Amino acid sequence: MPEQRTPYEIVESVLTELSPEEVRHLPELWEIYLRDPRELERSSEQLLGSGVLAELAAWGPLVVTFVGGALLEAVREEITERARGVFGFAARRRAAAQAVEEPLRAFDPVQRRRIGAAVLSRARAFGMPEERAQLLADAVVGELQRLADATAQDVDP
Repeated sequence: MPEQRTPYEIVESVLTELSPEEVRHLPELWEIYLRDPRELERSSEQLLGSGVLAELAAWGPLVVTFVGGALLEAVREEITERARGVFGFAARRRAAAQAVEEPLRAFDPVQRRRIGAAVLSRARAFGMPEERAQLLADAVVGELQRLADATAQDVDP
């Protein structure tokens, strides 16, 4: 059986790589994000624009906002495409909501690069220093590559 991981588990792995001490706050951050993604984005913007050096800003809210958002958007687009014309609007909305808890399928190389680019772009737009923005994007792409590799190993005998 191929390894399957939810968007939350990918976010958790990325945060563990970047800042293991912040993982304990992840359940609360994820809950806030799912309730209202803009709330966590506003908090992240305030943190980065507050005069606190951006290098000292916590990774947790940024990882949840950027990575969680990019992953969920990619999954929602796929579900919406599959559901388009087959189900009604309410069914498509339910399917998109389920994306939060559904295991991810392995993304192909183009999708992984697209998700990494989206994370990098958002990090830059929020004013994250280039080195940290690149570190975040690389961690995301690396985690998605590990998921793809594990899935391929499980499929190949």
